[in-house]
Amino acid sequence: MKLIYKIFIAVVVLIGLGSCENEENLMILEPQEAAFALITPEVGSTTILNKETPNNTALTFTWEKVSYGTPTIVTYTLQFAASNTEFAAPVDITSSTSTHASITVAELNTRALALGLTPGVEGTIDVRIKSTVGTTLSEPKLSTPITINLTPYRGVFPKVDLFLVGPGTAAGWSVTSNNMPIYRDPKENAKHYYTGFFNKDGFKLIEQIGFWAPAYGTNGAKVQYRATEGDTDPGVFPTTASGYYSFEVNLEELTYKITPYTGPMTTYATITMTGSVLTGDDAGWSQDVALVKSSFDAHIWKVTQTLKAGKMKFRANNSWDVSWGDNGGDIIVEAGKYEIWFNDLDGRYMFIPTP
Repeated sequence: MKLIYKIFIAVVVLIGLGSCENEENLMILEPQEAAFALITPEVGSTTILNKETPNNTALTFTWEKVSYGTPTIVTYTLQFAASNTEFAAPVDITSSTSTHASITVAELNTRALALGLTPGVEGTIDVRIKSTVGTTLSEPKLSTPITINLTPYRGVFPKVDLFLVGPGTAAGWSVTSNNMPIYRDPKENAKHYYTGFFNKDGFKLIEQIGFWAPAYGTNGAKVQYRATEGDTDPGVFPTTASGYYSFEVNLEELTYKITPYTGPMTTYATITMTGSVLTGDDAGWSQDVALVKSSFDAHIWKVTQTLKAGKMKFRANNSWDVSWGDNGGDIIVEAGKYEIWFNDLDGRYMFIPTP
């Protein structure tokens, strides 16, 4: 009986050792010795990203298959990194078990900007593939990295409000009072306009009432952005004589244009706003809220008003003979309290949310 027991124990030990050996062999998998490579795109390829086609495929990456010497599922991860960093901080883009991956224009643009590339300027990023298998002790294998050239575009430009400051404006050099806003394009956030009266000696633009930065001015014929008060102070947008000017600025392209205004200059006794925004229903179209005329420029009007969600228009002298909307139609407004500015020279308006 003791002999049978000893034989049983020996068998169990041998089976256990065999199981451990098999488990170790399954967990430690070595990839093929030879390096594997990206097939496409080619090293040094050039891609210019087009913001008009954000959902199109920008690039398709393909690479060689890696063998771990035994049938197993291999996961491939596409990685980007800033050039000349030796992948010190790789960014995982996508993972799959296939040997190809595609990336859209919009995503590639976002990744390129995050890695420090400048909009409109060709730059480079490094690309590689990391292969792994599911076992905890398997060794990852990295493809030979490549460098590709990319020209990204600026993403959707954020909405910013811009206010006038400087000797040519009603505020003078104060950033806390009488800072009139200029008018943002309703479709292109980077573009702003202002037609109105300026004194001589020019002006600058600030983004927040009470703060000298962020701000915009000039550096020669270009717009200069001042991110913080420690940055170089830009020059003024020039107004060499007192009078009416039309001003345009593009914050994305950092360009501007300022010319004397020679259009019609009808003076109105009153400007009012009317519409369903006043009551929440059509009864609001029979009511008017008067705007206050600027003492600095008789064509700039302002009122602070809480509005319902709905439609509205501006009109002159409480009459429909002269009215303004959105390209002739009604202006659509979300519910809220707004500081409302209106310019009767060009019909532009701004709704600035306010507490």
